[in-house]
Amino acid sequence: MDLIGNVRSAESGDVIRLLSDTDQSLTDVPEWAEEAGNELLGVEELDDHNAFYVEKA
Repeated sequence: MDLIGNVRSAESGDVIRLLSDTDQSLTDVPEWAEEAGNELLGVEELDDHNAFYVEKA
């Protein structure tokens, strides 16, 4: 399931972890989180992917 689908099915305050192996996600996910009114709690930049932690508003 994708990030948007997970966030829609989550309850307010839930934290969703998104794993991505594309560099574009480093700009796309923070922009989306802000536009959607959710909070990006953190980003882990790992060797072969990035992990994003998004809290549903």
